[in-house]
Amino acid sequence: MTLPELSIKRHVLAWMLNGVLVLFGLIAYQSIGMDRFPYIEFPVISVTTTVKGANPDIVDASVTNLIESAANTVPGIEHIQSTSSPGVSQVNITFALEKNVDIAFNEVQAKLNQILRRLPKDADPPVVAKVETNTQPIMWLALQGDRTQQQLNQYALNTVKKRLETIDGVGEVRLGGRRDRTIRVNLLPARMAAHGVTAQDINEAFAKEHVQLAGGFVVGQATEALVKLDLEFHRIDDLAGMILGYKGGYPIKLSDVAEVE
Repeated sequence: MTLPELSIKRHVLAWMLNGVLVLFGLIAYQSIGMDRFPYIEFPVISVTTTVKGANPDIVDASVTNLIESAANTVPGIEHIQSTSSPGVSQVNITFALEKNVDIAFNEVQAKLNQILRRLPKDADPPVVAKVETNTQPIMWLALQGDRTQQQLNQYALNTVKKRLETIDGVGEVRLGGRRDRTIRVNLLPARMAAHGVTAQDINEAFAKEHVQLAGGFVVGQATEALVKLDLEFHRIDDLAGMILGYKGGYPIKLSDVAEVE
């Protein structure tokens, strides 16, 4: 007897079978695990190394290339992406999906331990970390307008960032692409020799004069405020007038032995 004949001649049994199939379907549907946004941990390892005062070329030659060569011997690598910026080396190592991220982390760390002595003496130990996709930004915002770069930076920091942080559910707001104003001091060896000033003298002057100091706390009835003494130079003219020492009763200023820009 075929299924159509069974459905016609014994329609009660056919309805019962249909009911059983629907019931089992509902049970199976309830037991199936579903996730709209399943978590996938991509096996990516990042290595960050800082070298104080080094330009990108030095960072690339003495740190980034060395780390890439060491990490390249770890099995299962798909590709390596690196960036050398002033004072910072960033190397991202992507492994095949079947590679266990914990094993990859340990293997990369072991390879880096073998080259620590070959890194520059002024380089900090490399920081190895697992890159987790659930901590990556979910939204990127670009800020532009008819203002200076510094004004846009201040608006993003003091207004946009603070307002976004007040939104319920926002865990962290990061600022990227900012360019903080910097002051460059170019030493002039001939003038330094004429005034009897060394680079160490200039470093010591910066350590004494260009500082921020904690001034303690001011306690009120319901508030407590931290007092900070900002003794850093924020203008070029002020920094150029920093006194390095005295010679013949006359002060030796930074502008006498260096170009400040």
